[in-house]
Amino acid sequence: MASRSTNQVPCDLTYVTLRAAFLLSLDGLLRYSLEPSKSERAGSDLLHFYPPLAGMAPQIQMETVLRTWNRWTHTNNSSPSPLEARILFAATELLASLATDRQNPLLRVVFEGPRDVHHLNNHWLPSRVRCLLLARENGLSSGILHELIIDSAPHEQLVAAESPAFEGEVLEALGRWRVHPQMLQWGEGLLTDDEMELVRDFFEEHPGLSE
Repeated sequence: MASRSTNQVPCDLTYVTLRAAFLLSLDGLLRYSLEPSKSERAGSDLLHFYPPLAGMAPQIQMETVLRTWNRWTHTNNSSPSPLEARILFAATELLASLATDRQNPLLRVVFEGPRDVHHLNNHWLPSRVRCLLLARENGLSSGILHELIIDSAPHEQLVAAESPAFEGEVLEALGRWRVHPQMLQWGEGLLTDDEMELVRDFFEEHPGLSE
């Protein structure tokens, strides 16, 4: 039992946070494909929880979630890249928001994934998520809270200030439109077969969104 509490629970929570992030990014992508207004899309944007990256295309948001999951599961949970740290932060904030609303239908779907983590879906979930968030802010996500504080300035000023957040793959992700062909492979273990098929069908119907 002690092993589960110290090791397995954080791993399961990370899985749950990234499932929530995937599902919200999928919802946002489907809404975006129907060309709704910006206000209608706002509630389906993962990066609502990390505004400095709010300009990222919805399909790239999904790709970064799946890439983060893939790297996290294949690198022994080593320190994430700057982009991955921010995706993990946004995903954990999202789950914290969902966990306080037990009636949210998205929360139910989160726990219907390929991994059996129903032991986490109880009244302790909000506290567990907040503990995970605090741990990340003290380690993996160092500097993110400071970025959110200074984000009260216009987005262009944050970039111009050469914040460490806006370097390398972060800037690249902001400027990209087409997802990598192997994106779905990165979702193994996170997505159900039906979700895989849904995403595959979507990009087949929208070939301009993939390389």
